[in-house]
Amino acid sequence: MVSYTIVSRGRVLGTTEFEYRRWREGIRGGSFVPAADAAHLVDIAVGVSPAAITLGKKFREMDRQRDQALSTGAWHSPHHRATTEHADLASACDHEGALELELRGPDGALIETDWIALQDTEFLLSLNDDDLAETECCDDWSDDGLELSAAGISGLDDDEVFGEMFDETDDEGEPWSDDCDLEWTDEVEKPFPRYQIFVTLRDDDAVP
Repeated sequence: MVSYTIVSRGRVLGTTEFEYRRWREGIRGGSFVPAADAAHLVDIAVGVSPAAITLGKKFREMDRQRDQALSTGAWHSPHHRATTEHADLASACDHEGALELELRGPDGALIETDWIALQDTEFLLSLNDDDLAETECCDDWSDDGLELSAAGISGLDDDEVFGEMFDETDDEGEPWSDDCDLEWTDEVEKPFPRYQIFVTLRDDDAVP
């Protein structure tokens, strides 16, 4: 497979082969292998999602306090921008944006993208349904103009993030039958990579 490089302001963060099957025009995905000396930069690139979840939990807590106080008429709504969690999310977005991630081809040439999203699958797989609901809670407070980084919340559903590693068709493009699935039962399941990458290309042909 052909290897592509993710670069931050001239420094290599890691590589990907975009091995996941394509399910939408302009989108490419695959496992991401960090460079040995770029761990701290990768942590910044994947840091928005945890901050968004924490902020969502704070909003839920504020909702519960509101519901308890409304019955007594003692509720005074604090502005969500005043919370530490909101400031932490804004900071995470700023730091991620400052990386100025770029996609480079095998020849080192820049490949134009609209966004580049790095995901920490260890973190994502640790989430439960309540945690995932926290990101919806953040959407309810979107009137403050805070732009959530695509690296933290890409808008991809679980099937797109985790279910597109392998093309569930045969060599002629036909869907696998149940009988065909049974032939694979002895195969050792390939573990999820620690990191995944998804990009939106400005030119769908830029990554063949």
